[in-house]
Amino acid sequence: MRGYPRNRLTERPADEVVVTNTTQSRGYTISYDDAGAGPAIVLLPGSTMSAADWRDAGYVDLLAPTHRVISTDPLGLGLSDKPHDPEAYRFPDVAADVIAVMDSAGIDRAVVWGYSRGGALAGVIAVRYPDRVAAVILHAGGPEEVLKGSPPSEYAEAMLRGDFALLWDGGAFTFSEDDRRYDREFNDPVAIGAMSIGPRRSGLSTDLGRVVAPALVIEGSKEADESKPFALALGVELHVLPDCDHLDAFSRLDLVMPIVTGFLEPLGL
Repeated sequence: MRGYPRNRLTERPADEVVVTNTTQSRGYTISYDDAGAGPAIVLLPGSTMSAADWRDAGYVDLLAPTHRVISTDPLGLGLSDKPHDPEAYRFPDVAADVIAVMDSAGIDRAVVWGYSRGGALAGVIAVRYPDRVAAVILHAGGPEEVLKGSPPSEYAEAMLRGDFALLWDGGAFTFSEDDRRYDREFNDPVAIGAMSIGPRRSGLSTDLGRVVAPALVIEGSKEADESKPFALALGVELHVLPDCDHLDAFSRLDLVMPIVTGFLEPLGL
């Protein structure tokens, strides 16, 4: 199994137009890519990923002809600031950073689409900012209950010490040398550790039953119904991608995009 889906899946077209901008939120610089025109979609990546992964996987190429696509680097990832203080990564505050991106881009309402950890963030945004969310897509992830003061994982503690070893060798995924090189060049292990520990400091409880926006929930068939509670809370069908694990659920655009298009088109989004 390959490493977390940071692999580059497609060649970027020569005529691609993507503008990278930044805004300020809570004193931090938050980076985002802006492409296309039309109904707005805000894309939120998973842990250790970045805005560039949506582009390199091919999502931006497919969406930008009909949508304005805002691919965001949440705090701690990509080109955004990477503070080492876990308190900086409380989910309500990171959600506010995404709203600051929308404000900077001049977007009142958008489809908010998050993959993995980004799905958890998308759920928090949909609950806290209902007037800013035209629809929400939880893609192989959503906001799970986190008890205040719950102990961090060994993985998070190792990352907070600046140690990539458990990420690379002790988890569920196998990381190639290219994956490891990506981490060394683009990721800050202390920031990622702080990102994981932050919600445990404050706790996280998100009542998806309060979401008023149309919702879509997607997961791979090999993910053991991990997204089923999210779909039940939202009162929607769980869309399962056949023969896909967590990573394939991101990489298999041939399976993902027809579901997303079928969800958005009837909404006029």
